[in-house]
Amino acid sequence: MNILKLIEEVIPSLSRQERKVALKIIQNPQDVQTMNISTLAKMVNVSNATITRFVKKMNCHDFYDLKLKLASSDSKQTKEITKGSIADEVFSFYKDVLGDTAEKIDQAELNQVVKLISNCRRIYVFGIGSSGYTAQEMAQRLIRMGITAYPMTESHIMYITSGIIQKDDVILALSSSGNTNDLNEAAELAQKNHAKVIAITGVKTSPLFNLADYPILVKNSDFIDNTHFINSQFAMTYVLDIITTLLLENDTFKQRLSRTVEVVMDNKFRNNN
Repeated sequence: MNILKLIEEVIPSLSRQERKVALKIIQNPQDVQTMNISTLAKMVNVSNATITRFVKKMNCHDFYDLKLKLASSDSKQTKEITKGSIADEVFSFYKDVLGDTAEKIDQAELNQVVKLISNCRRIYVFGIGSSGYTAQEMAQRLIRMGITAYPMTESHIMYITSGIIQKDDVILALSSSGNTNDLNEAAELAQKNHAKVIAITGVKTSPLFNLADYPILVKNSDFIDNTHFINSQFAMTYVLDIITTLLLENDTFKQRLSRTVEVVMDNKFRNNN
C-alpha cells in the first residue's frame, strides 16, 4: 500500500504524539524527505523515540526506509482525466475560474487586507445563501487562529450587528453578484459606524464592490458557460485560501492553529487510545 494512504488509514489508532508526526508527513511529504529524524522531531515537538516507534508501525525498517517509501509515493503518477469526460469538463471549468481570478488578484491589496484582519478587534463574515456556507467556513478558520470571528448568514442579524459595530471591527462581505440588497445595506451601515468593509465579489460594477473599503474582484462563475450544478463559490474560496495562508505567516496565528489542530485530533481519536 502507498505509505501515505497507510498513514491516513492507521492515524486513528496512533498515540497523540505519533499523530503529530503522521500529520506532518501527510501534509508535507516532500519536506520530510529532506529531513533527518532529529529535525522532524524538533519541528513537531516530539522525541526521536516517538518517531522511531511510528516508523516501525508503518512497517519500515528505519527512518531512511520511510523516506524512501515517501519518495516512491511521490513518483507514482496521478490518475489521468479522460478527455471529453464529465471529470474533464468540471476540471476545465475550475481551471478557467482559477486562471481568470489569478489574473485579477493584486498582492498588495491582499497584504493590506491581511494586515487589517490581523489587527482588528472582531471580524464579522457576511454571506447569504451559498456565500453563507463559505462565510461559516472562513469564520471557523479565523477562530482556529485565535482571531475573534463571527459568521453572519441571516440578513436581520447582519443589520443588528452593523448597528452596534465599533471602529476597530471589520466586515468581510462575500457575494458573487455583489448585488444582495440586505447584505449591502448592512455593510453600508457598518461603515457609518466607522468599521472597515472588505468585499469579495465577482462584479466590479456592483454596489458591494463600490461601497467596500477593500474590494477584491474574483471571476464570476456565471460568466463561464456552466449549465451544470458546479460550485459557484470556487473563486471566492481560492482568494480566502490565499488570505488564510498569508495570515499563517504570522507565527502567533500559526502556533494557535497548530494547538487547535492538536486539540481537534485528540478529540477525534481519544477513544482509540
